[in-house]
Amino acid sequence: MDNKVILLTGGSGFLGRQIIDEAKQKKYKIIAPRSKELNIEKKDGISIYFNELLKKNIKIDCIIHSAAFYGGIGFNQKYPIDLVDKNCRMALNIFEACKLFKPKKIISVGSACSYPGHLSNNLREMELFNGRCHESVEPYGFSKRLHLVLQAAYYKELKILSNQIILTNLYGMHDVFHEERSHALPTLIKKIVEAKLFDKKVVAWGDGTPIREFLYVKDAAKAIVESINFEHDLEPINIGGQEISIKDLINLICKMVGYDSNLVQWDKTKPNGTMRKVLDSTKLDKIIPNFKRIDFSVGLKHTVDWYMKNKEEADKRN
Repeated sequence: MDNKVILLTGGSGFLGRQIIDEAKQKKYKIIAPRSKELNIEKKDGISIYFNELLKKNIKIDCIIHSAAFYGGIGFNQKYPIDLVDKNCRMALNIFEACKLFKPKKIISVGSACSYPGHLSNNLREMELFNGRCHESVEPYGFSKRLHLVLQAAYYKELKILSNQIILTNLYGMHDVFHEERSHALPTLIKKIVEAKLFDKKVVAWGDGTPIREFLYVKDAAKAIVESINFEHDLEPINIGGQEISIKDLINLICKMVGYDSNLVQWDKTKPNGTMRKVLDSTKLDKIIPNFKRIDFSVGLKHTVDWYMKNKEEADKRN
């Protein structure tokens, strides 16, 4: 796939901008239209956009479908209809574009939310359909399962190659820190920084015992770009990171910010979510034996420092 043309959805997002950087370093020609140019929630808009590319003799070799409508636990509880509707609609439309314009390959970005909610072991790719997603994230997790069904169908009928890269919780600079849209880690960074700056209280959901895994966004982008040259596989590939309890995570952020962790209040009326969600990355390790991830404490420090320096700008992004 060297020197081929890659179309990326969600290129202006937290992950998308890092995928663009990685693809450029690999010397790929990457096309990453903004939503006003290519609204993949609307079928007509996709046909118009791809037809314009064909008029310019631009042939898409690979599509990376990274666009997503997402948020944290509270967001999932508040907008379940939009989460399943928007994400499934985008997936169906972008795959239908594959039927019309036949790229050689499509890569979809999956999520640990798509795994069955009852599992507590390191989550293995073969277990993905062994039960329902956790109810707290099911609308979003289900939409990612749909990608795999579509990949199998399009390979069976049209021989379009594919991979799905399942990501654990991402973090890093330029993340979404808006209270409604953000995931657990940026939400906690924002709360603790504001508690330090403005003498506010920090209220954390649950009891702090759940285990979560975190992956630096640049590492995720590297793996996704590498997957352009992976062998076709109808089963997903996990990209895990480093695990830590929510309580230990809060203590670590408090130490970096200079806030007394003993002042954190735990709201046990709020849900913990899945008690443990950690991906098994054995499969990836066989494909890329030397794949290195930034140490979590180092990546977290970069993220906390960036947020404190760019807080006003970061808080506006949603």
